[in-house]
Amino acid sequence: MPPYYEEPIVNTGENGTGKSLGEIFFKFRDYTPIPLIILMLLVGRPTACSAIIGTLLVVMGELFRIYSVAFIGSISRTRKGSLGGALVTSGPFAYVRNPLYVGNFFILFGFAVLSASVGLVIFSVLLFAFQYYWIVEYEEGLLVTKFGQTYVDYQMQVPAWIPKKLPALADIEWPVSYSAALKSERRTLTTICSLLLVLMFLGSR
Repeated sequence: MPPYYEEPIVNTGENGTGKSLGEIFFKFRDYTPIPLIILMLLVGRPTACSAIIGTLLVVMGELFRIYSVAFIGSISRTRKGSLGGALVTSGPFAYVRNPLYVGNFFILFGFAVLSASVGLVIFSVLLFAFQYYWIVEYEEGLLVTKFGQTYVDYQMQVPAWIPKKLPALADIEWPVSYSAALKSERRTLTTICSLLLVLMFLGSR
């Protein structure tokens, strides 16, 4: 894979404010969307069009998460900065460094679109960008500390969010099994289905 020339985030996680914000957001990233969900329930009035587009985006995001978890395993659920035993660079990690967070973006963006509120869409994107900037800075600082030059080289080759090119279907690497990933994502799937049903109900009123 040819080099991707971006400035790597070489941060050891010891830079005060960055570490504090990143560590807090990292530990509580499952709960920070709650205020946004409440806003969606208060102001969201889905239309048929917004419901279709939003649901497709949410499903796409969750499918990408399941695909990614099938490669990285249950370590994706950690809240304590544990990084596992080996650096994962296969599957979606060969194209973007943060595929799980890419999935998170499409889920959040999809729900915002589904709510049919332009203001909520803009707010969701800004909130995601702010939160995950600090999360990635903190997490990649830990990865540099643990894996050293190996991770720096990976940063130089693979973009953080947007792949340089999409692989051909024949080149896509598939996991051996999805069973562990589905088990790991059970809570996320339950939350997504519940929220979709509530928003659809609001739209039908």
